[in-house]
This record gives sequence, C-alpha cells and structure tokens, in this order.
Amino acid sequence: MVVNTGTPRSVTGHAISGGLIAFMLSGACAYAKYKRNEINKQEAITKTIKASVEGGILTACGIAAANALGSNTKSTAQGIIEATTFVAIGAASVYGIRTLANKSCCTASKFLTKD
Repeated sequence: MVVNTGTPRSVTGHAISGGLIAFMLSGACAYAKYKRNEINKQEAITKTIKASVEGGILTACGIAAANALGSNTKSTAQGIIEATTFVAIGAASVYGIRTLANKSCCTASKFLTKD
C-alpha cells in the first residue's frame, strides 16, 4: 500500500456521479453560450454530451487509481503500475473522444441534408 486511501470506492458509482456532475455543469455552460448566440443548438448538445462522457471516464479512472494505490493486496510497485495504467487509460479515452468529436465527418451537415 502506497497511501492509505481508506475503504475502496465503487468505480461504477463514481463514474455515474462524475458524468452527472459534468452533465450539469457543461449543460449550464453550453446553454448560456446558446442563449448568447455563441453556439447553435447542435453544438450545445454535442459539447454537453462530450463533457459528460469525459467526466464519467475521468472520475472512474481517478477512483480506480486511488483504489489501486490504497490496496492492501498488492505490493507498492504493483499499485503504482496499476494506478498509472488507469490514469493513462483515462487520458487516452479523453483524447480519443476529443479526436472523434472534432472530426469533420462526424459533424458535417452534408450527412444531415438530402442530395
């Protein structure tokens, strides 16, 4: 055990609550930008969904990393390696989500109109 992080926490439960908090905050921010005509409705929805998924993933990976560091069943090196892996998975997931969300093929209006 590297650090006593207390009782292991539910990764799934924290992923859901992290996603909900991100949804509320990003939704409020996107709605304010929409009302000021800075973004359109579709952009507001897309930004809110993207931030919600990212928030859930990052929260889950953070809790999993904390659980790994505080585990009594692993050696210090195993806990550090596992925690680092969870952090890397979270970072790679957010990078992937942002890359996919910024692709022009996913947001192009040509797919929404008839030829």
